[in-house]
Formats: sequence, structure tokens, C-alpha cells
Amino acid sequence: MSSTTRRLAWIDVLRGLAVVGMIETHVINAFLDKSYDSARWLHELKYYDGLIAPGFFWIAGYVQGLAIRRLHRDGKTVVTRSRLQRLGLIALVGYLLHVPWDHWMSGDFSAESWCILLQTDVLQCLAVSLVIIMFIGQLKRIWFDPVLLLMALIVVGLAPCAAGWHTGFMPLDAWLNHDAGSLFPLFPWFAFAAAGALASRCEPRAVLYVPLGIAFILSGYVFAPQHFLYQHPAFFMERLGYLLIIAWLVMRVSAWLAPRWLQLAGRESLLVYVAHLVIIYSLPMGGVPLDQRIGRTLSLPAVAFTFVALLAVCLGLAWLNERRKARAQINRT
Repeated sequence: MSSTTRRLAWIDVLRGLAVVGMIETHVINAFLDKSYDSARWLHELKYYDGLIAPGFFWIAGYVQGLAIRRLHRDGKTVVTRSRLQRLGLIALVGYLLHVPWDHWMSGDFSAESWCILLQTDVLQCLAVSLVIIMFIGQLKRIWFDPVLLLMALIVVGLAPCAAGWHTGFMPLDAWLNHDAGSLFPLFPWFAFAAAGALASRCEPRAVLYVPLGIAFILSGYVFAPQHFLYQHPAFFMERLGYLLIIAWLVMRVSAWLAPRWLQLAGRESLLVYVAHLVIIYSLPMGGVPLDQRIGRTLSLPAVAFTFVALLAVCLGLAWLNERRKARAQINRT
């Protein structure tokens, strides 16, 4: 396996692990019986599930950073209409997943319904974060990393303050903190994407990633408040530390073990992500979405079966989409 192929393989594997982890998280949250809530193993699992979203942002930033550095080397323009349209489409999909159909179909256009629509989730925050990184990449090559680092530090540093910011303009407030119902405001989530873009200077190496990872993890624990809040800098440091070590491990392991189905999930991560959300939360099953029809009633074996079945469906859709794109490519040539 060549160096370039190995690099692409480990990125796809890591992204595949992240999107599969998201499916596992949502299946457990939607269907696992409430009697398991006090189980220690579930508490531990949810802690490690907390690495999935930061990983998603870090990987996206890493890939964006690679693309920008390649454009710098080739002397090409970083910000283009096609790239902005692609990221705009991702943000649009994110908003469409939150359309409050149950409110609007009943004639309820209240502020609550608009809060549901305008809340910032993974796809919206990810798309805007990558747009910001892209515009930073439009600067001269020598300024890309310094400005990116400065922006990341500012976002992480201001995150505790941003948790209390309110402008009174709901669409803007949704990007600042959780108070408007957003799950992934820019503070501090942009910083994970920025960290990935900075890391794209070189592929994961033990001599760099492992010491930095350990240092970030320890710093996170040392500076963590009694109540570990997402906006505290310790949250960012600890999770970034784990991500660096995981990225290095995946890079090493993928040199000899890179399952094709996991690479497929990574290549088609957007489709897999959207498909599993639609199936769980939007697709009517007997008139109501699956999460409402089944609820939190399933045993652990039943949840495991549901996870495998849902993953299989999403992988099937991913395979069909790759076949579609391959046929379209052949037709164009």
C-alpha cells in the first residue's frame, strides 16, 4: 500500500469509525430501555461516545486542511463558488433535518417552532466551520497556520463567556451557545475543526501525536472544573488529546487492517449520517417515527440487533450511491 493510499485509507477508516459511533449513540439513546440508565457500563460508554462529535469535526478539518495546503502548493484559489455551494448544501441538509413538521402542519408557527428549525446541529456548525477555515486559507500561505491557531485559541478562550451571550436575535444566538436549543454552537466546536486543519501539516506520528495527546489529556483533567462543562477549555483539551492518540493508532492499524465496509462508511459519511437520522427520527412507521413507535423499550440484545440492521441498511445505501457516482463519471467521460 503506497503512502498516499495509506493516508487516504486511515482518514476513511477514522471517519467511518466516527459515523458508525454516531449510529450506535443514537440507537442507544432512542431505543435502550430506561432500566439500563443506572448501569455503570452505559455511563462509561456515553463518556467515550463523547469523543465521536469532536472526532467528526477534527477529521473534517484535517481533510479541509489537506485540500487547502494542496491548493497553496499548486497556486490555486482556495475559495470558489463550487466549494461554497458544497458546504452550503451540507448546512441546508442540517436545517432540513430540523424542520418542525409536526408544529407547522398543525398551523403552529410559534417562536418554539423556529427555535427547532434554527438550532445549530453538527452539519450546520461543521459547514460554517469549514467555510471559515477556507477563508483563512485564502490568506497567503505563510499566514494560514498562525491565523488558524489564533482563531482556535480565541474560540476556546471565549467559549465560557459565549455560554452567557444573548443578542436577542435568535438566528445569531443559536450559533453562540446551548440556550437557543443548539447542540453544536461555534463555541467551542469550531476549534476542533481548526485543530484538525492545523494537524494536516503532517500525517500522525507517534513522536508528535502521542506526547501532545498525553499532555492535552492531563491538562484537561488538571484544569477541569468540578462540573465538566462543554464550554470549558478543559473539555477541548482533554478530547483533543484523546483524538490525537486515536488518530495515530488508526493510522498505524489501517496500514494492515482497513475494512472495506468501514472505508465505505467513511467515504459516504454524509449520506450514512443523514440516512440513519431520517430512519430513526423522521421516517413514518405506522404513522409515527421509529423512535416514538418503539421508544426506550428494547433490551440490550434487541438494541444490538437494531444497530447492526440499521448499519447494514445505511451501508447498502452508501454502496448504491457510490455505484451511482461511478456510472455518472463513466457517462461524463
